[in-house]
Amino acid sequence: MIAFVCTSNPSFAPYAMEELRRRFQGAKVSGLAPGETFMFAIEEQEREQTLKELRRKEPVFLRHLFPVEAEGEASGDREATAELMRAFAATLGERLKGAKAAIQVRKEQNSPFPFSSAEGRDTIVPVVNGFGAEVVAREADWIISIYASKKKLFMGCSRPRDNLSDWPGGAVRFRKDDSLISRAAFKLLEAEKAFNLPLDRFSNALDLGAAPGGWTSVLLERGLKVTAVDPAEMDESLVMNPHLRHIRRNAAEVSFSPGSFDLFVCDMSWDPYHTCRIVSELAPSISAGGSGIITLKLMYRKPLQTIDELTEEYGRLFDVRQVKQLFHNREEVTIWVKRK
Repeated sequence: MIAFVCTSNPSFAPYAMEELRRRFQGAKVSGLAPGETFMFAIEEQEREQTLKELRRKEPVFLRHLFPVEAEGEASGDREATAELMRAFAATLGERLKGAKAAIQVRKEQNSPFPFSSAEGRDTIVPVVNGFGAEVVAREADWIISIYASKKKLFMGCSRPRDNLSDWPGGAVRFRKDDSLISRAAFKLLEAEKAFNLPLDRFSNALDLGAAPGGWTSVLLERGLKVTAVDPAEMDESLVMNPHLRHIRRNAAEVSFSPGSFDLFVCDMSWDPYHTCRIVSELAPSISAGGSGIITLKLMYRKPLQTIDELTEEYGRLFDVRQVKQLFHNREEVTIWVKRK
C-alpha cells in the first residue's frame, strides 16, 4: 500500500477522514496529530487514479497531502535525524536533476524533532543542489515533504498538483499589510486562488454583510464597483471611494434590479440556512453566469450533513462549483457558485 500524510484545519480531521472513507472504498485512515493530521492509505496500483480523482473534485476538509516514500524514528538526536533526511534526499536524483525543488519541513507540536523548519530544509539543501536542482520556495517542479510526528519521521517527494496545495501543509500565507481593514480579507484572497477565480474579471459586485469592509476593500483594489450592504459603518478609508455604494440596511431588507451584478460575496456570521434564504431571494439580481463566494458557518453538530443540505439548496438557483474549507476559514467553509 501507499500511505499519505494528510492535513486539515484544526479539529476537522475527523470530517476529512470521513470524506475519504466515503469516496474511496477500502482506504484506510488513522490519526496522527489529534484533529489535524492523519494517515490515508490505498493500494499502490490505485495511486494515480486516486490522485486524479482528488484533483478533479477536491474534498472539502482535506487541505494537503503528500506520499510517504520513506520513514524513520523521530528523535531529538540532531545528527541521526539529519542523516535520515540526507539519505532520503540522496534517492531523488532521477527526479530532481536540473529541476526546481521546494523543501517543506513540518513537525507535530510535541515531536522530538530537533530542527526548526528552516534548519531541516538547510540540512538537505546541499544534497538537492548536488543533483543540479535549484531550491525554491514557490513554483517548484517537485516538493520534498518531511513531517515529524511524536514517533516517526515521514518523507516523500511529489508534484505540487498532487499535494492539493504547494504551501507547506496547505497553510496559505499572505503578506501582512498595515492598511488591512480586517483579517477576513485573507479568506477572499485565498478563495480567489483556491477557485482560480481572478476577481478583476468582474465589474459590479454586491457585498452582503460588508462592514467594516475587509472583502469590499479587496474588490475595490481589483477595480470593481461595489455595493456594500450592512447597517454598520464601513471603515473610514473606504467611505469616500467613488466606486463604493454603501446601503446601511440589513441584507434581508434589500432588493435590486435583475442582472445588476456579475459577482456577489457574502461573509455574514449568520445561520447558514438563513444566509441561503437571503442569497436565494437576491439571486435574480445576479446576471446569468455570475459568480458568488459565500462563507457557510458550521454551527451545527454534523458539518457534512449541513454542507450536503446547503449544497442542494443553493443548487436550485446556482451551479455549485466547489465547497472548500480554506486555511483562513475557522468554524466554516467557503462555497463558490455560479448563477444558472
